[in-house]
Amino acid sequence: MKYASFERLVLTLGAASVLATLALTYRTGILIQEVVAQLLMFGVLFAAVHWGRRGGFIAAVVASVAYIAMRIPLLSTTSDITSQTFVMILTRVLAYGLIGIVGGELSTRMKYVLAGLERSSELDDVTGIFSEQALAPLLDRAHGRFARYDEPYCVVVLQPTQGPLTTPSTTRERTLLRHVAGHIRSDIRLVDEAGRLVDGRFVVLLPHTQKEGGSVVAERLGKGVKAIVSGANAGTFSEQCLGAVEDADALDSLRKSLGASDAEIQTLSEASPA
Repeated sequence: MKYASFERLVLTLGAASVLATLALTYRTGILIQEVVAQLLMFGVLFAAVHWGRRGGFIAAVVASVAYIAMRIPLLSTTSDITSQTFVMILTRVLAYGLIGIVGGELSTRMKYVLAGLERSSELDDVTGIFSEQALAPLLDRAHGRFARYDEPYCVVVLQPTQGPLTTPSTTRERTLLRHVAGHIRSDIRLVDEAGRLVDGRFVVLLPHTQKEGGSVVAERLGKGVKAIVSGANAGTFSEQCLGAVEDADALDSLRKSLGASDAEIQTLSEASPA
């Protein structure tokens, strides 16, 4: 199953659950605030499965603030209603957080799990993110869309500066690299693609992203990864952001080093949907 199919399945089930809940409580005189609360719940679910943990977290915060704002007038009534309202607010906030943060993290992991189930070669043996073999066609397709539709993209390259992180040989080094991969995977959008090359470099593809935005992501990822490896006294990483327009030659070299040919790139460009 492709992740897109998984996403549609989860959203369909989520929408059905919301509609069923509203239908069951309709005869009890459901408050408009609770109708909005259920819709906010679906919005948080959508953000979690579409954008991952970061998007889910932001959506959970927005939904919580909106729900609390709707419920504030009821807090000025009798103490009994105030107590019930407080419990309801707390329950909703916890639910938004659970769906947004935990659901987003699970969705991010599921993306790579589904890829591995479809073809084991899609995942890097050490880190569990995309392998070079899987990342190569993704870069080719991004370039094809850029060549045909001027659709921007960026590539962030994180280069380890110490041998053991390039070719890990111990359990400790492999664990450290999995920690690095987990941080990268959790700190990007679900539409972004993260992989590890055979030479040890981590590569993150950022579709629909100009270099200015990609540079911000590269700095953020680099800072987080450096903190992880420096804390383990395992050297450091250098980060680089390559923009489709500004760094065309460097991106061409990267794609060709992964096995792309001009003929394949042209074919992918022509095959890209309008």
